[in-house]
Amino acid sequence: NPGSTFSASVNLASSGYSKYSATNVNDILATQTNSSISYSKNWEGTPFSLALNMSVSQNSKNKTIAVTLPTITFNVASFNPFKRKEAIGKTRWYEKIKMSYSMKMTNTINATEDQIFTKETLKNMKNGIQHNIPISTSLSLFNYINISPSFNYTERWYFKKVSQQWNNDTHQVETLDPEYGFWRLYNYNASVSANTTIYGTYVAKKKERKLQAVRHTITPNVGFSYAPDFSRQKYGFYETVQTDTTGKFKVYSPFTDNAYGVPGSGQQFALTFGLSQSLEAKIRTKDTVKKVKIIDQISINGSYNFLADSLKMNNVGVTMSTSIFEKLGISANANFDPYAVIVDKNNPSGRKINRFAIQEGQGLLRMNNASVSMSYS
Repeated sequence: NPGSTFSASVNLASSGYSKYSATNVNDILATQTNSSISYSKNWEGTPFSLALNMSVSQNSKNKTIAVTLPTITFNVASFNPFKRKEAIGKTRWYEKIKMSYSMKMTNTINATEDQIFTKETLKNMKNGIQHNIPISTSLSLFNYINISPSFNYTERWYFKKVSQQWNNDTHQVETLDPEYGFWRLYNYNASVSANTTIYGTYVAKKKERKLQAVRHTITPNVGFSYAPDFSRQKYGFYETVQTDTTGKFKVYSPFTDNAYGVPGSGQQFALTFGLSQSLEAKIRTKDTVKKVKIIDQISINGSYNFLADSLKMNNVGVTMSTSIFEKLGISANANFDPYAVIVDKNNPSGRKINRFAIQEGQGLLRMNNASVSMSYS
């Protein structure tokens, strides 16, 4: 059946089976058994694909069992919804818009063997349906700058809600019984990025020189991203509950125990920036001119969240790799913090403050960690 695949590997056993019926020491010591059944389907000539999977994992030592019944994934590969069937002339900007779609559905149960069919297990199972629609395009500005806008939308369908409540008698936060129904949770974010490539070259005037040419490639990029604060009350994805007798409250989501999590909290409007570069040369040998990569890539990346309450700039990452020696590869990375650290009696190991390191005389950036790795063949 072209486009279809079916496979099954089933190995079910009770927790005491190996103890009494095993014929060799490996079977006696074995504590884990796994079973799975999967089916996938691709429709030729279309962007559609479907995958189904069911699995059971048993541990005979602690008598636990994990069941996934089932996991279903449906995908629509990337396509251009506005592309003309019979294009005449140049490609229009809107024809470059791409989008795709994916749907996931799952239902998982974790319990012991004697509890697998009880009401309590059914109450604690995790399930849900998630839809994801990414949209993106690429435009050229002045023939040298690439502009890439994108928009991503995610929606979750849940059927269980677990709320919390403050008990004035016990002075504790209590978890209420699950409430069943249908809830629709969604989140989205938008971003736009720009990048270009700059080349610098040096060519030796004398052909007999060993160093014939050097080329330096620089790729700067900058982008903006935005995401709303989905913990705001108007969305209904989060709730508040009292936590102590002084009247303090905390914010939580009653949908956390479901399969695909909850939309993130905190509004974000961030600037991302980066610089990537490589360096290569042409070296004259006895017989020919050889191209050599001096630096495969060195890149610097960071971001700045304009809407954060404090510490708006994230750490700056630097990575580098080179294979200038034919059989020896070297890669390195480092992480730098732009904010200062002060030491006091309450924080002898240091405490980060909302001031840049350079303002406190601690240099432009503080190194958090660094590593180097080498490989030889």
